[in-house]
Amino acid sequence: MAITLLVRGPVRIRFARFTVASAIATGISQLVLLTVYGLGSTDATVASTLAFLAGSAPHFLMVRYWAWRDTDRGQLHHQLTTYFTVTLLGGLASIGLSTLTGLLLLPLVSGQGWRAVMLALGYLAASGPVFLAKFALFDRAFANQAQLPRPYADTSSIKVRAANPVAPAVTSS
Repeated sequence: MAITLLVRGPVRIRFARFTVASAIATGISQLVLLTVYGLGSTDATVASTLAFLAGSAPHFLMVRYWAWRDTDRGQLHHQLTTYFTVTLLGGLASIGLSTLTGLLLLPLVSGQGWRAVMLALGYLAASGPVFLAKFALFDRAFANQAQLPRPYADTSSIKVRAANPVAPAVTSS
């Protein structure tokens, strides 16, 4: 993926893991969406909502424990709040666009199977645009501050001293 070339070090690893976790969660969501809507027992809004919920729980667990390797219980409340706020906003966009797809495009397609495929494509298209924004927000919420490199780690020691310390405005006359 071209985007990962711009990201270095631990962030690159987190981004790769986030991508895998998102792909797995998307697969779960798509399976639920195609199954529930394909059976014809619900409309596009209900099917999209169930798909969103089915993918969210495993995604949170994979993001927290695998992508960011965070086990700090003290951060769990903050992370859950951030995760569900960001995911809910993305999910609402996906549900809304899937519903819009259902209203505008599905009447043009005959056959419940093809309609389910069209709805699944609409759901995927709605999920794509928020992917990078979600990573950036999750990286702020989930990154364990103790594991992140400090930008000035080499100069923060008390052992670093000036070679010839001279007080300002002091002359040797």
